[in-house]
Amino acid sequence: MRITGGTLRGRVLASKVAAGVRPTSSRVREALFSMVGQNLEDVSVLDGFGGSGLLTFEAVSRGAVVTTVERNRGVARVLQANADKLKVRLDLRIADLRSVLGAGTWKIVLLDPPYADDPVEWGAQASAAAEDMLVIEHKSGPEMPQRIGGLELERSRRYGDSVLSIYRRRSLPGLNEVDVVP
Repeated sequence: MRITGGTLRGRVLASKVAAGVRPTSSRVREALFSMVGQNLEDVSVLDGFGGSGLLTFEAVSRGAVVTTVERNRGVARVLQANADKLKVRLDLRIADLRSVLGAGTWKIVLLDPPYADDPVEWGAQASAAAEDMLVIEHKSGPEMPQRIGGLELERSRRYGDSVLSIYRRRSLPGLNEVDVVP
Protein backbone atom coordinates (compact mmCIF):
# COMPACT_ATOMS: atom_id res chain seq x y z
CA MET A 1 0.00 0.00 0.00
CA ARG A 2 1.71 3.11 -1.32
CA ILE A 3 0.74 6.78 -0.87
CA THR A 4 -0.07 8.32 -4.26
CA GLY A 5 0.49 12.06 -3.73
CA GLY A 6 1.72 14.92 -1.61
CA THR A 7 4.84 15.10 0.53
CA LEU A 8 4.61 11.41 1.47
CA ARG A 9 4.16 10.24 -2.12
CA GLY A 10 5.68 6.82 -2.70
CA ARG A 11 5.96 5.95 0.99
CA VAL A 12 4.75 2.47 1.85
CA LEU A 13 2.32 1.69 4.66
CA ALA A 14 2.27 -1.52 6.67
CA SER A 15 -0.06 -3.77 4.75
CA LYS A 16 -1.34 -5.76 7.71
CA VAL A 17 -5.06 -5.11 7.78
CA ALA A 18 -7.83 -6.83 9.69
CA ALA A 19 -10.38 -9.10 8.09
CA GLY A 20 -13.16 -7.07 6.54
CA VAL A 21 -10.96 -3.99 5.93
CA ARG A 22 -11.10 -3.01 2.25
CA PRO A 23 -8.26 -0.64 1.33
CA THR A 24 -9.24 2.04 -1.19
CA SER A 25 -7.51 1.39 -4.51
CA SER A 26 -4.85 3.81 -5.75
CA ARG A 27 -7.04 4.70 -8.74
CA VAL A 28 -9.93 5.72 -6.49
CA ARG A 29 -7.63 7.65 -4.11
CA GLU A 30 -6.05 9.57 -6.99
CA ALA A 31 -9.50 10.42 -8.34
CA LEU A 32 -10.75 11.45 -4.90
CA PHE A 33 -7.91 13.89 -4.27
CA SER A 34 -8.12 15.17 -7.81
CA MET A 35 -11.73 16.19 -7.02
CA VAL A 36 -11.16 17.30 -3.41
CA GLY A 37 -7.88 19.09 -4.07
CA GLN A 38 -4.17 18.42 -3.89
CA ASN A 39 -3.37 21.27 -1.50
CA LEU A 40 -5.20 20.71 1.77
CA GLU A 41 -2.83 22.78 3.92
CA ASP A 42 -4.39 23.13 7.39
CA VAL A 43 -7.80 21.87 6.20
CA SER A 44 -9.60 19.86 8.88
CA VAL A 45 -10.55 16.38 7.67
CA LEU A 46 -12.44 13.57 9.37
CA ASP A 47 -11.72 10.05 8.10
CA GLY A 48 -14.71 8.25 9.55
CA PHE A 49 -13.56 4.69 8.89
CA GLY A 50 -9.79 4.56 9.45
CA GLY A 51 -9.27 0.99 8.27
CA SER A 52 -6.00 0.68 6.35
CA GLY A 53 -5.30 4.40 6.85
CA LEU A 54 -4.82 5.08 3.16
CA LEU A 55 -7.33 7.97 3.02
CA THR A 56 -5.95 9.40 6.25
CA PHE A 57 -2.33 9.38 5.08
CA GLU A 58 -3.21 10.66 1.59
CA ALA A 59 -4.91 13.67 3.25
CA VAL A 60 -2.02 14.19 5.72
CA SER A 61 0.42 13.99 2.81
CA ARG A 62 -1.42 16.91 1.21
CA GLY A 63 -1.23 19.05 4.37
CA ALA A 64 -4.57 18.28 6.04
CA VAL A 65 -5.09 18.08 9.78
CA VAL A 66 -6.83 14.71 10.07
CA THR A 67 -8.98 13.12 12.73
CA THR A 68 -9.24 9.38 12.12
CA VAL A 69 -11.88 7.18 13.70
CA GLU A 70 -11.36 3.43 14.01
CA ARG A 71 -13.31 1.21 16.37
CA ASN A 72 -11.07 -1.88 16.15
CA ARG A 73 -8.13 -1.56 18.57
CA GLY A 74 -5.87 -3.86 16.54
CA VAL A 75 -6.46 -1.85 13.38
CA ALA A 76 -5.91 1.37 15.35
CA ARG A 77 -2.52 0.06 16.52
CA VAL A 78 -1.46 -0.47 12.88
CA LEU A 79 -2.67 3.06 12.02
CA GLN A 80 -0.63 4.53 14.87
CA ALA A 81 2.43 2.46 13.91
CA ASN A 82 2.18 3.82 10.35
CA ALA A 83 1.88 7.38 11.66
CA ASP A 84 4.97 6.84 13.82
CA LYS A 85 6.88 5.33 10.89
CA LEU A 86 5.96 8.29 8.66
CA LYS A 87 6.66 10.76 11.51
CA VAL A 88 3.27 12.43 11.19
CA ARG A 89 0.84 13.56 13.85
CA LEU A 90 -2.46 11.76 13.88
CA ASP A 91 -5.57 12.50 15.93
CA LEU A 92 -6.64 8.87 16.21
CA ARG A 93 -9.85 8.10 18.06
CA ILE A 94 -10.73 4.54 18.97
CA ALA A 95 -14.49 4.87 19.00
CA ASP A 96 -17.70 4.30 17.13
CA LEU A 97 -18.07 6.98 14.45
CA ARG A 98 -21.52 8.00 15.71
CA SER A 99 -20.05 9.23 19.00
CA VAL A 100 -17.43 11.35 17.21
CA LEU A 101 -19.82 12.93 14.67
CA GLY A 102 -21.68 14.83 17.36
CA ALA A 103 -18.47 16.15 18.92
CA GLY A 104 -17.40 18.63 16.24
CA THR A 105 -17.24 19.70 12.64
CA TRP A 106 -14.63 19.30 9.93
CA LYS A 107 -14.17 21.07 6.61
CA ILE A 108 -14.18 17.70 4.81
CA VAL A 109 -15.67 14.41 6.01
CA LEU A 110 -14.51 11.22 4.27
CA LEU A 111 -16.64 8.11 4.68
CA ASP A 112 -15.70 4.69 3.38
CA PRO A 113 -18.11 2.45 5.30
CA PRO A 114 -18.23 -1.32 4.82
CA TYR A 115 -20.01 -2.11 1.55
CA ALA A 116 -22.70 -3.99 3.49
CA ASP A 117 -23.68 -0.74 5.27
CA ASP A 118 -26.16 1.78 3.84
CA PRO A 119 -24.11 4.75 2.52
CA VAL A 120 -27.15 7.04 2.57
CA GLU A 121 -27.72 6.36 6.27
CA TRP A 122 -24.06 7.11 7.06
CA GLY A 123 -24.20 10.26 4.94
CA ALA A 124 -27.28 11.48 6.81
CA GLN A 125 -25.55 10.90 10.14
CA ALA A 126 -22.39 12.72 9.00
CA SER A 127 -23.98 15.62 7.12
CA ALA A 128 -24.04 18.02 10.08
CA ALA A 129 -20.34 17.36 10.81
CA ALA A 130 -19.27 18.37 7.27
CA GLU A 131 -18.71 22.12 7.06
CA ASP A 132 -18.05 22.15 3.29
CA MET A 133 -17.78 18.67 1.80
CA LEU A 134 -18.84 15.08 2.41
CA VAL A 135 -17.22 12.32 0.35
CA ILE A 136 -18.75 8.85 0.47
CA GLU A 137 -17.05 5.85 -1.11
CA HIS A 138 -19.63 3.14 -1.61
CA LYS A 139 -20.43 0.07 -3.65
CA SER A 140 -21.80 0.73 -7.10
CA GLY A 141 -25.49 0.11 -7.43
CA PRO A 142 -27.42 2.17 -4.89
CA GLU A 143 -28.55 5.52 -6.25
CA MET A 144 -27.52 8.35 -3.95
CA PRO A 145 -29.98 11.18 -3.20
CA GLN A 146 -29.45 14.68 -4.62
CA ARG A 147 -29.41 16.17 -1.11
CA ILE A 148 -28.35 14.92 2.28
CA GLY A 149 -28.98 17.48 5.02
CA GLY A 150 -27.68 20.83 3.80
CA LEU A 151 -25.38 19.12 1.31
CA GLU A 152 -26.00 18.81 -2.41
CA LEU A 153 -24.66 16.04 -4.62
CA GLU A 154 -21.98 17.63 -6.79
CA ARG A 155 -20.85 14.51 -8.63
CA SER A 156 -20.81 10.78 -8.46
CA ARG A 157 -18.14 8.78 -10.32
CA ARG A 158 -17.80 5.03 -10.68
CA TYR A 159 -14.45 3.20 -10.53
CA GLY A 160 -15.03 -0.52 -10.98
CA ASP A 161 -17.08 -1.70 -7.98
CA SER A 162 -16.54 1.59 -6.11
CA VAL A 163 -18.34 4.90 -6.46
CA LEU A 164 -17.26 8.28 -5.10
CA SER A 165 -20.21 10.53 -4.27
CA ILE A 166 -19.20 14.10 -3.43
CA TYR A 167 -21.59 16.39 -1.59
CA ARG A 168 -20.99 20.11 -0.99
CA ARG A 169 -22.69 22.53 1.33
CA ARG A 170 -24.61 25.12 -0.64
CA SER A 171 -26.32 28.09 0.91
CA LEU A 172 -29.54 28.57 -0.97
CA PRO A 173 -31.82 31.46 0.05
CA GLY A 174 -35.08 30.35 1.62
CA LEU A 175 -34.10 26.70 1.82
CA ASN A 176 -34.32 24.92 5.14
CA GLU A 177 -31.56 22.41 5.80
CA VAL A 178 -33.50 19.26 6.52
CA ASP A 179 -32.19 15.75 6.07
CA VAL A 180 -33.61 14.32 2.87
CA VAL A 181 -33.24 10.59 2.60
CA PRO A 182 -35.09 8.62 -0.10
